[in-house]
Amino acid sequence: MVASERAAVQWKELYDFISICGEAHNPKNLAINILNGIGRLCPFDQALVYFIDGNRNICGQYLMNIDASWSNMYLGYYANTEDHKYSYNTEIREEPHKVVLRVKDWENETSTEFVPKYIQARGLKYSCGFALFDLNGNYRTIISLDRVTKREFSEAELELLRQLIPQINNLHKNFYYQGFILNAMKHETDETEKLTTREAEIANLLCQGVSAANISRTLYIAQSTTYKHIANIYEKLHVSSQQELLVCLLRKPEPIRI
Repeated sequence: MVASERAAVQWKELYDFISICGEAHNPKNLAINILNGIGRLCPFDQALVYFIDGNRNICGQYLMNIDASWSNMYLGYYANTEDHKYSYNTEIREEPHKVVLRVKDWENETSTEFVPKYIQARGLKYSCGFALFDLNGNYRTIISLDRVTKREFSEAELELLRQLIPQINNLHKNFYYQGFILNAMKHETDETEKLTTREAEIANLLCQGVSAANISRTLYIAQSTTYKHIANIYEKLHVSSQQELLVCLLRKPEPIRI
């Protein structure tokens, strides 16, 4: 097969891969489609996916060829040690026009407790990790592709991932569309029309269960400013809790009777 024919085959595989990913209806289905597709384009032996909520807590996981006990060990201990080098809870934020891949050659990694007791115990040789983000640039899905064989990720494979991840990330963001509250507010009442754009944005995050601290981090504003906005929202909408706020913003307007 000549080079042009190989390139055509590869682009068809990439197109088919993105098309299949686009059929997913939630982050878990997307992750499964990603792993199944990438496994044919960039082979791996094991994979681990963590789903993160707006407060940076793990709200779900998907494991491929990994016993759940390893994930339980990580989450129960290593993810929360003082050495945050290997924690999922880091200050990762989406960088425009840049794909960040974290590639590890574990045999050359500094031997902390994590490496011999967790990595070497699992038999891992190489890992390649990346994150998918929401509309605010916060990571919401973390994927690690692992190899137990002595075969490092080639530059061609990493370049392939750099081409695919932005497209996958755009699909992923659809699951975190933050317009559902704002759309509900299109049926404006005398109360909801009083919210400013920033207050509506914060109300939307509150209704997703995001804490004030994480709202501040997401929107790059001081926590005191966030609390001031929340107080204004509650006063304008005559509510006193996030649950009451959710009910207030999602309730259907009364039909007009004629």
